[in-house]
Amino acid sequence: MPKVSTNLLFGLDKGRLKSVRHVVLDMDGTIYLGGRLFAETLPFLATLKELGIGWDFLTNNNSKSRADYVESLGQMGIVVEAEQVVMSTDACVATLRRDYPEVRRIFVLGTSGMKKDLEGAGFEVVSEDGCDAVVVGYDTSLNYESLCRAAYWIGQGKPYLATHPDLVCPTEMKTILPDCGAICALLESATGRKPDQVSGKPNPAILEAVMNRRGLTAGEVVMVGDRIYTDMRMAREAGVLGALTLTGEATRDEVTAPASTPDLIINDLGELEALLRSSRSIPL
Repeated sequence: MPKVSTNLLFGLDKGRLKSVRHVVLDMDGTIYLGGRLFAETLPFLATLKELGIGWDFLTNNNSKSRADYVESLGQMGIVVEAEQVVMSTDACVATLRRDYPEVRRIFVLGTSGMKKDLEGAGFEVVSEDGCDAVVVGYDTSLNYESLCRAAYWIGQGKPYLATHPDLVCPTEMKTILPDCGAICALLESATGRKPDQVSGKPNPAILEAVMNRRGLTAGEVVMVGDRIYTDMRMAREAGVLGALTLTGEATRDEVTAPASTPDLIINDLGELEALLRSSRSIPL
């Protein structure tokens, strides 16, 4: 079993871990990388079940639909209910309903899976006709014609929302995968406009929605992720414990910004498993 790093805790009261009732997990870079499931993931989830701790997955990556994630996680041996998969698309839908109630027809830079989730939420996704708003996500099917059309509507002053700010998507491949934030940077160069709102991580509203739905307080939740500027910043702003895993993007040397400082730095989920067991005086 994993040994806990001696420099794991940043002045954290270890007793606070005993209060954890729910773990919110980022996915890519946290429980897997690309198509490779980390060896620690399944034992970690089994321990959560043993300890009576619930969990949800929270991802900015909306290149897949919720149904796609449920299926792909199942193929990895992780059985989840659809409601356990929370995505930046969900946060964008909440933003549209709250701040733009008049919006019905949206032009989307996103995959077919993302469009399916938006349609399932009651919006009409349009391609050629007029739209009420533009929504940009992680569009792995991006083509020049759609990019030009989105730029046109943004230039016309339509409400413009980004689902999340990530510049790149983690990968083990010898390539760079430009994500939603990079697409928005291109659109800003072409139109002079930044998104009116960015709904996913690090916006704490997406995590607060999970807590409200589960009936949890901030002191009962730990957020686990591999990104400082999204996962850890959101945890800090929502007031929950933030556990930075070094299995994805971030390195220990990058932990410098006070607004995003994690409460824990773990090499992998096995270390958090050991901490949770220890907090309950349960041996490994």
